[in-house]
Amino acid sequence: MSHVIESSVMTQDFERIEQEVALVSTDQNMMAYVILDSASDIKFANHIIWRESNAINVLEGYSADKHRASIGSNKPNVIVNFERLSIQAYYPLNSNSRFSYSNMVELIYLEYDIANLLSEASESLLKRFIEIWGLGAIVLTLFYMLLHYAFIRPLSQLSRAAKNIDKPDFNTNIICVTREMTTLRDYLNLVKGRLYRSQKRLNNAEQRWLFAVEGARNGIWDWAIATGDVFVSDRWKEILGYQPYELDNDYSVWESRLHRDDKPQVLNTLQNYINNQHDEYESVHRLRHKDGRYIWVLDRGKIVEWDELGRPLRIIGTITDVSGDVKSQRISVDKPNHNGLTDLINREVLADQLYDLQVLSRKSGQFSALLMINLDNFKLINDALGRQLGDRLLMQIAARLSGSFANAGTVARLGADEFVILAKNFGHDIDQANKRALALASEVRQLIGRGFTISEQNLSITARVGLVVFDGIESLEPQVLLARADSALEQAKDSRSNGCAIYQPELDQQHVQPIKLQSELKLAIHNKQMSLVYQPVVDHAGQLNSVEVLMRWYHPQFGYISPRKFIAAAEVTDYIFEIELWALDQVLLLINSLLQTNSTVPVMSLNISSRHFHQDHFAHVVISRISAVHISPKLLQFELAEDIFKVNADDARNKIIELQAYGINIAMDDFGGGSCGVHQLQGISFSQVKLAAVYLEEIEYNPETFNIVNAVVEFANKLNLPVVAKQIENKKQLNLLTHANCSGFQGYIISRPLDQDDITQLIKTQLSLSVAP
Repeated sequence: MSHVIESSVMTQDFERIEQEVALVSTDQNMMAYVILDSASDIKFANHIIWRESNAINVLEGYSADKHRASIGSNKPNVIVNFERLSIQAYYPLNSNSRFSYSNMVELIYLEYDIANLLSEASESLLKRFIEIWGLGAIVLTLFYMLLHYAFIRPLSQLSRAAKNIDKPDFNTNIICVTREMTTLRDYLNLVKGRLYRSQKRLNNAEQRWLFAVEGARNGIWDWAIATGDVFVSDRWKEILGYQPYELDNDYSVWESRLHRDDKPQVLNTLQNYINNQHDEYESVHRLRHKDGRYIWVLDRGKIVEWDELGRPLRIIGTITDVSGDVKSQRISVDKPNHNGLTDLINREVLADQLYDLQVLSRKSGQFSALLMINLDNFKLINDALGRQLGDRLLMQIAARLSGSFANAGTVARLGADEFVILAKNFGHDIDQANKRALALASEVRQLIGRGFTISEQNLSITARVGLVVFDGIESLEPQVLLARADSALEQAKDSRSNGCAIYQPELDQQHVQPIKLQSELKLAIHNKQMSLVYQPVVDHAGQLNSVEVLMRWYHPQFGYISPRKFIAAAEVTDYIFEIELWALDQVLLLINSLLQTNSTVPVMSLNISSRHFHQDHFAHVVISRISAVHISPKLLQFELAEDIFKVNADDARNKIIELQAYGINIAMDDFGGGSCGVHQLQGISFSQVKLAAVYLEEIEYNPETFNIVNAVVEFANKLNLPVVAKQIENKKQLNLLTHANCSGFQGYIISRPLDQDDITQLIKTQLSLSVAP
């Protein structure tokens, strides 16, 4: 046709083209045969199609895009359209012809019906398939009969026997005609014996596991992370008030029951554990009971399966209902906008339990124990993080204690940062009972010391435990037992006690109750019982470098009270703020009086408690008081303990920088004691660091301790931090510390703490103090 069109165009004989098109159209399967120009207008067509019409409008299968693509490539485009059961073809005409008559025609489009061809092919294929299938069916039937009697029949019998392999009626008396079937039968008998032995061991292990779980009354959950399937035990469902058949094994079963206030925190804690940001998953939160109320649970979990890339696949955990214990802590779950703890536990209930425990001890003849647990630095954490997070910390501690020690006895919260455990059945021998009580106290300290995660913050907190072991023969008032536990708790502050101490009668002779101290502190400043003393810090030449300001309290009834005791009592209350600001005012008055006599005033160093330092208003208050008396802040130094970086480290660093910018010197006390990471000191230039006193205890006798001191001092010197050795008591210590290249020295071997008159005289005369070893 391309040749006909070319020749016809050259001779201007278009009738010949029409004849050729008419001839092609005699094929009944030819659905469309047209010749188009560049605008898709039909110039020649078979008789059923209108000429001079546009192909886009009259030809359903035609595509203008394919038309242009074929012309552009100058190649035919043949397409099989199975939807229309046709072949569509686009043939570009010879370029010479288009050149001579470009406005006339450029493409032949045809569509050919293949429905009949497909129908004939299908019929032929079906006929052939039937013939082959018939012959194959005969052969297959014969093969199956042979296979059935030789293999399938005995294999089926063995399979039925295998289904009953764990039942008493297991039978393998089966006739096998092949050696392979006989081997399989014998192997089933062997597996039967192994399975019986394995089932016996599994049943024994399962009984022991169930005994342990049921004894602890924990609900078990097993979460497949990838699929979201969560298996929960019957006990888990029972805790929430459901029957075993009432809940599906799905992740939403757990998540949908989380209290809306707890949900973000719980999911975040769980995700952080899955992301390997924490060593364990533990959370105290509320789950909705079937009756609509919420119960408190202690939720713990551990990853037990990983994929080949180390990603967690499966977590198994437990929940423990701690609602009763949480309620005993007076945790408020009903008050709007308040999720914290109320005041103290009902002491009448605790008193009744102490009476009952003494009666039980008398009847059983076994010792019991009262453990009083005090949280170190809880006030600091509570002030730094806020009341709400502090309450959450107490909730987690209460739940962790009750979840671990509820079987041992009663767990209760006694005060703001104190818990009590009443434990029974410690045996008939007092020495053995003391050992078991100390072991329990050590376990309590380790449990609390594992740390907690609250609102993206990892909190480390330690505890001290005071113990009273009693047999109930001497019936004591609950107040007496609590007072004895408090005495032991005070003794537990001694570094040699490892944080645990058992009450001894001699402790009462020199013990002033902290509660009594707190009440007396109210009147101490007003009654002028407080005073200040000043201990010099000198350099190698004995010249006065700075002066540490120390507080003293003389009580008319108790005499001199140890600063360690009354400062600890003050930190539990808000009196620490008052007495430290009072000390600052007194020091400012002393500096002012010295300046008026034209004396060279050394730096006056005041100890600031971590709790006071973390108050939002601290920097503003001290700067205002210093500015009010027009004294250079460079004459003042604040000594801070390492634990200021335990919480809100960034806030502590910013506050230090603010005070230094004003001109106040900042020193770090107990440097090298281990309470502060070295990286937290970056960006802070301390005026001096005071070596931790713990090294002074053994430096005379232990060469290794001296090497450690050398290393600590050398490290500080590399950071351009002057090191002051404090609490030096004898010449040997002074000699060793001098050789360790300390830059300052403080202690009784150099000078005792001086009263105001003596320190004034020392400053005015500018006498040097001896540091000769």
